Amino acid sequence: MSDDVRIFIGSSSNGEDAEIECAYEYSLRQNCTRELDIVWMRQTNDTDSWWGGWNTPMWSTPFSGFRWAIPEYCEFKGRAIYTDCDMINYRDMADLIEIDMEGKPIAARRGNRFGGHEFCVMVFDCAAFEQYALPLNRMKNIAETHHRFIRKFSGNSDLVHDLDPKWNVLDGENYRLSDIYQLHFTNMATQPWRPGWFTGQPKEHPREDVVKEFQTYASYASNFGFDYKALKQELQENNVQYNIIGR
Repeated sequence: MSDDVRIFIGSSSNGEDAEIECAYEYSLRQNCTRELDIVWMRQTNDTDSWWGGWNTPMWSTPFSGFRWAIPEYCEFKGRAIYTDCDMINYRDMADLIEIDMEGKPIAARRGNRFGGHEFCVMVFDCAAFEQYALPLNRMKNIAETHHRFIRKFSGNSDLVHDLDPKWNVLDGENYRLSDIYQLHFTNMATQPWRPGWFTGQPKEHPREDVVKEFQTYASYASNFGFDYKALKQELQENNVQYNIIGR
C-alpha cells in the first residue's frame, strides 16, 4: 500500500472557496513530510461520478454528507483523513494519520455542536468502518444520511477516538495561534473570503489575528504559484446548482 497520506477535502463546486482552498493546500504541503494524495470532494452534474447525484436538501454545505463515503472510496482499506476546506494547517498530517485509534473506526475531537464530537476533521480506519457503512447508492438517495451518521457516532466513545482538539480549533477558540495544529474557520458567517453559497448574514470575525492568518497564507500560496483566480474561473465552468440549506 502506498505510503502517501490520503486526505479528502470537502469543498464547493463553482470556485466559491477557491482562495481558502489554495491557502489550505499550500499549508498542508508545506508541513507534510510524506506525499499527500488529495481528493477534492465537489458536487458535480455528472450523476455517474462518486460525488454526483446526491440528495442534498438537508445539507448545510455543498459537501456535508460526502465524508461518510470515504471508506468505500478507499475500498475499505487503510486510513484516510477528512477535513472541510475552510482551514489552515500548521502540523504534519502524517502525524495525524498515524495516531493510535484504539481499534475504533473514527477519530474526531470532542465538541458540543453535533452531540459530542466535531466531524470537520476526521481520521477513518476504513476497514473498521465497513461494518457501519451504507452502500454508496443508498447514501446518495437518502436525504438524512449525513444526520443519521452523526446521530450514530457523535458522543459514542465506543466508536469514536477522541482527537486532540488542537487538530480542529474552531475560529481560534481561546488558543494562541502558536499552539494550534489545524485552524478551522468554522463559522460561515465570519469567513473572510465570503463564500457565495452561504445564505446567512455575513459578520465580522471576532479575532483579527485569525483573519490575518487567512490573508497571510493566501499571500504565501499566491507567491508559491497557487492561482486562486484561475482556479475559480476553471471551477465556475461546473455550473452546479446547489440544493442545500446553505447556512
